[in-house]
Amino acid sequence: MEFQFLDSLIADTRGSIDSDNEAESDLDLDNLDLDLEVESDSDTDGDIDLDVNNSVSVSTVTEASPNDNVADPRSSTESLSWTNTLTSVSDQMLPFEEIVGGVHYLEEDCSPLDYFKLFITDEMIGLMVTETNRYAEQQQVAKGQRDSQWKPVTAQDIYTFLYINIMFGIHWIPSTKLYWSSDKSWRVPAIADVMGRTRFEKIRQYFHLNDSAHFPPRNSDNYDPLYKIRPLLDHVRSTCQAVYKPQRKLSVDEAMVGFRGRLAMKQYLKNKPTPWGIKIWCCAEASSGYVLNFRVYTGKSNYSSPNGLGYNVVMSMTEPYLDKYHEVYFDNFFSSLKLAEDLLERKTYSCATIRARRKGWPLPKSKQKKGDLKMRQKGLIVATQWTDKRQVNILSTNSDPVMTTVERRSKTGMLDVEIPLPVVNYNSGMFGVDLADQHRSYYPVGRVSNKWWRYMLWYLIDISMINSFLLMKKSRLNDSTDSLSQNHLLFHKKVADQLLTAATRVTLLDTPSVAGRSKPYNSHHMLQPMPGRKRRCFQCSKDGNKTASGRTSETRTGCHMCQVHLHRGLCYSKFHEFLRQQ
Repeated sequence: MEFQFLDSLIADTRGSIDSDNEAESDLDLDNLDLDLEVESDSDTDGDIDLDVNNSVSVSTVTEASPNDNVADPRSSTESLSWTNTLTSVSDQMLPFEEIVGGVHYLEEDCSPLDYFKLFITDEMIGLMVTETNRYAEQQQVAKGQRDSQWKPVTAQDIYTFLYINIMFGIHWIPSTKLYWSSDKSWRVPAIADVMGRTRFEKIRQYFHLNDSAHFPPRNSDNYDPLYKIRPLLDHVRSTCQAVYKPQRKLSVDEAMVGFRGRLAMKQYLKNKPTPWGIKIWCCAEASSGYVLNFRVYTGKSNYSSPNGLGYNVVMSMTEPYLDKYHEVYFDNFFSSLKLAEDLLERKTYSCATIRARRKGWPLPKSKQKKGDLKMRQKGLIVATQWTDKRQVNILSTNSDPVMTTVERRSKTGMLDVEIPLPVVNYNSGMFGVDLADQHRSYYPVGRVSNKWWRYMLWYLIDISMINSFLLMKKSRLNDSTDSLSQNHLLFHKKVADQLLTAATRVTLLDTPSVAGRSKPYNSHHMLQPMPGRKRRCFQCSKDGNKTASGRTSETRTGCHMCQVHLHRGLCYSKFHEFLRQQ
């Protein structure tokens, strides 16, 4: 199909180049008036008609044979030149035939925690236990004195610690201490009753993910500014790609993790909801916001790239999905003619806003009235310049150079309006990363800290939570909208509850793990005085039994074999009866 636009579609190369512009998602389409003169070409597959309302419509195109008009996107565009003769792009695009959806071992009826553990595995929990205990020991040795309030953490403690930080996002209170307040107006029993505040603060103080003793010096060749979170960062990123195959449309953009402290790689982005913080390049599925790939921007590198930072970001973020006929959307920070051409070489289509000053752009900015449209084409590459609230430049390789009808809300109701198809496609595919940020803002994990890497830790937990929710949602499409798999809040709450249940199970089966070395009815299980000061009764703590003052009752007696403090009588027999049932 071939079209030829005259007059208003001829590029005005004499126009002056002004400041950069980019497309807006809420385009003002009131009073759209396109004055287009259209000439039908006798060799075209279909005709273009101009109706009485000056809107452009495309008649049905005669279906081509499978081998006609289909160009391999790898075909070089270097030998082509920009032309005002506009041809169909969709007829030449190759189909997307990749299998999409979850790629994991989980069944449809698996629990939310099972999906969450695809990202935060038991191995990661074990790493947290090891490194937290290691760092606590290193700090005490460095200070030359023992921390009397510290005791080594177990998997139970880490599960409970994660549970509490997830609940922080559901029950938000200005100060962390208020969760354990004696004032019932502030106290949150779901948090205060599962772990003491002192214990929680100590775990947070020493919580670690990597051995600080091997932190590379800043001036060394192997220096890694992300060393403190590197194990979890690499694991979550690889898992995001391994357990899900995305649909055709992908978006690339930057996300911000808010942080206003002193940090060399801190960035400032004007007009962003979170202007100060750590910038993260992201690639996400456009329709759902599932994060597929991400990379922390640590600052200017020591080597320069001939194609620029934006080019490198898009190519690196989409590397696992190139050569599969995906469509990639990004904004004018990243876009260039070179990038669009190289993506075509890698069998990947693109659609992006572009700055008029970019090298090779054929439609420099000029004074136009609202509704004016210019288009030029170079192979599959279409350059669109359209004026609405302001001038919009779109560079696409996946959109026909035609107008299309969309609905727009106005004061008088819904209106049908005509806008360029590249603009429609851009608005439908650009906001995958923004959607992920929106999900992340609902129930953010963790609280404020003076250590930047803690914010990155909670970002990784957030991404794991969001992606696991989307995986479960996609596997249960027939569930009602208020069900566990379709409701973000219910999913968060269920993961937290199951983490706490897992912590209780670890407490009963793993913490008194010495008992596992011998049968519960072994004669060595005897109630005896325990060394050291008296401690809380394990069974009373499990059952929630409290004294009149609201504290768990303490005792000096317990089982030496199980290494657990227990009251004489019912608590002792009840605990060992549970072991016999396992």
